[in-house]
Amino acid sequence: MDQQDQRDELFERAKVGEITGEEADAEAIRLGLGSLSHQPGPDEFRPEAETQWTLVMAVAWIAYLDLDEVREWSAPYRAEYYHWLWQRWRRGADSSIYEGWHLEQRSRPSLSLLGISDAARSVTGSKPPVLAVSEAEEALWVALREGLFSASGIDTETGRRVEIPTLDWRELVAVENRGQVDEVRRGLMASGYREVLVPSAAVRGFWHRRKVMRPSLPQLVPPTGHGYMPLFCAAQWIATEGGARDFDPADAAFWQPAYGVLLAAIASEKLRAIGVKGGQPEPVPPYLFAGIRVDYPFSDSPLDMILSDDLILRSYPYINDEHWRDGSDDALVNRRGDHWRRLMVEKGEVGALWPFELRDRGTGTPGRPTKSIHLILDEFERRIARAETGRVLREEATALIEWLKIAHPFVDRPTRKTVENRIRSRFRSTASAPK
Repeated sequence: MDQQDQRDELFERAKVGEITGEEADAEAIRLGLGSLSHQPGPDEFRPEAETQWTLVMAVAWIAYLDLDEVREWSAPYRAEYYHWLWQRWRRGADSSIYEGWHLEQRSRPSLSLLGISDAARSVTGSKPPVLAVSEAEEALWVALREGLFSASGIDTETGRRVEIPTLDWRELVAVENRGQVDEVRRGLMASGYREVLVPSAAVRGFWHRRKVMRPSLPQLVPPTGHGYMPLFCAAQWIATEGGARDFDPADAAFWQPAYGVLLAAIASEKLRAIGVKGGQPEPVPPYLFAGIRVDYPFSDSPLDMILSDDLILRSYPYINDEHWRDGSDDALVNRRGDHWRRLMVEKGEVGALWPFELRDRGTGTPGRPTKSIHLILDEFERRIARAETGRVLREEATALIEWLKIAHPFVDRPTRKTVENRIRSRFRSTASAPK
């Protein structure tokens, strides 16, 4: 018996209820045929990698604000998804009724099917939408007819893909054709557009999770051990001086200098950054971080950033791995989509550049500058050990103040004269020591 005959036999046994779908899969794997059912892996058909979404994908995002839900309504994803369904069936009009399992491809995605799914959730108690599907569809139409962003479609009269005029959306209605494909027409039988696409970045920008998810800063993640840490965690480490400072996380003024020195270190190749591009982790080119604008955590995204063609850094607070992998991460994005996701920086390099002593947040006095002379004296001793001190006292004091500006951007800085007075004796003894 060849492999196709073996598969057909398993299909038939499942159809008449002799075995379940799961048992058919297990037997097929045992015979070396591979599973009969198939669900694409978690990193396949990711909607965040697509610059354009269909109408049903856009409405799914507005309704659920969940990328996995959007993937559920992607046509390529559903085309590769085969699952077992229990059914009653007959071989003919006069035959007996059978009960069994049938392997079927997921139905083509459509707005009407999404609406039915929404209604079914309310009965089964599954995860409810943020916004009812009917309201999400109306919200998308309002945005399109107000010109907040544009959509394209294939004109049913010319067969050419064109940008759909804003005014047309005042007349266009969604119609599902016989192939279970959404079209928009100027009435049920009138002309219109098919295969409508909208920019995914704009849709995600206008409808998104609010970044203010907690009234206070999340738990600090120190740069200890080996490996990489989320970029936000490094920024929080710098902004809080290792947990010594507390501040209102919604105030971007506290984040700006932290991200400033962090991104400058990446751009100057003092700090390595990696990210996910095309589903694979890769080093991120340092030059991308030079002068880049930042959409700060805990702040709503400015509209000009949402619609920008230039790359920006969109940063979300790190709560946990699940939250981070679900799209609330650090990413380089523009209106056309996410170019680099899940940005991370090397822990050891963060710890070396910003060697704060880990403290419990709140032990310092929020809003007051940290005393800094002991930081300068510690760095001075490290420079002596590395034989990196300047040739004259003035030069060394200036170098230490410059180091403080970069390593501890939030602390008050002493004058050069103060530094000279504090290191003079030690500097002279070092200078006179035998080499």
